Amino acid sequence: MTTKLFNDRIIQSALDLDVYKINMMHAAHKYYPGTTVRYELIVRSDEDLSELAQQVEDEIGKLASCQFSEQELSYLSVQVPYLEQNFIDYLASFRFKPAEQVTVSVTTQQNKNQLKVSVSGIWHETILYETLIMSIISELRNRSRWSNIPYAHFRNVLEDKITRLQTELKQRNIDNFQFSEMGSRRRFSAQVQHDVVDYLRQHAPDLMSGTSNYHLAKQFDLTPIGTVAHEWFMAHQQLSQPDESQRVALDRWHQAFNGSLGIALTDTIGIDAFLQDFTYERANAYAGVRHDSGNPFDWGDKMIAHYQSLDIDPKSKVLIFTDGLNFERALEICQYFAGRANISFGIGTFLANDMGDWKDQDGHYQPLSMVVKMAQCNGAPVAKISDEPEKAMCEDPIFLANLKQSFGLESEYDKAS
Repeated sequence: MTTKLFNDRIIQSALDLDVYKINMMHAAHKYYPGTTVRYELIVRSDEDLSELAQQVEDEIGKLASCQFSEQELSYLSVQVPYLEQNFIDYLASFRFKPAEQVTVSVTTQQNKNQLKVSVSGIWHETILYETLIMSIISELRNRSRWSNIPYAHFRNVLEDKITRLQTELKQRNIDNFQFSEMGSRRRFSAQVQHDVVDYLRQHAPDLMSGTSNYHLAKQFDLTPIGTVAHEWFMAHQQLSQPDESQRVALDRWHQAFNGSLGIALTDTIGIDAFLQDFTYERANAYAGVRHDSGNPFDWGDKMIAHYQSLDIDPKSKVLIFTDGLNFERALEICQYFAGRANISFGIGTFLANDMGDWKDQDGHYQPLSMVVKMAQCNGAPVAKISDEPEKAMCEDPIFLANLKQSFGLESEYDKAS
């Protein structure tokens, strides 16, 4: 490990992003090469980032010189066999064009300023920005406002939590606990994420199944972990009939990778709507499902009951939990579902952006809460409804209401009537 929280570079390479972004880039390039999209940054924290606008724009501009090296492409060819060779060849010529594709500005709403970042262009040409932009914003914010945190404090927080985890596993006699590191998008800094993964691979190799960051997976010879995200399902709301969007998205995804990436994300419309489309054929074809919003215990119970109703053994499937987890919450889930299904965890912010109880004159340190989400596909709105109402996202209330109606869900208009 080093003795500093930051290094000179924020984005370490073209691989310094989440695995699922390249997976979806491959599928979009294969099936929808002419599709256009727009993404928007949403800052959930009550924190004004507008003063960082110029720095954010400058750092995003540096991506113009970031490209996949021959060594990185060779790594993908060997380690990720489900990526077709013609796509690897495309990556060799791929270039970011931030001057054309990304707009950074400041917006004012209710007399409050906030950073605004928009990304527009061909889907497969712009899909990688999400993880990179969030990494840039998080690190610039922390460099600006929290650079006074001592490295030793971060190191102690990390060591203490791993020691406590290992003690808890022994005391509770838990032998089915596995997690992957998924902190790229909201990491404290590139250096912190690097040091966390380095520490985990040395001190908890039996617990960490891999990392979602391709750059770190390559550097430390770890398993790259990741499948699909909400935007794949959201885009299909405009690439197919809205009420068929989940079915088409699931089938196209399975087809794109011949079943190799068989983890389905369940909450784009909500778990109940998802289960209507997760028929025996799809449930049997997919290796498992991922939880990303709502009560994890209720969700898992529903998934197990659904598998059982289809006469599929839940223990032949995997339930992956990724929603804002810390170790204590993950252990509770682990114990609750022990012997009922195979379970695993993806843990991000708690690992890559946890400074414990650090505080100074400005208050307690808190990680920045933000997302970059698809807002439009082919010039029309898309939505994420979620199993958690506050996570729902859509710019067009009419489209959202119609989408809910097409899946038999109650909308705000129904409540008003």
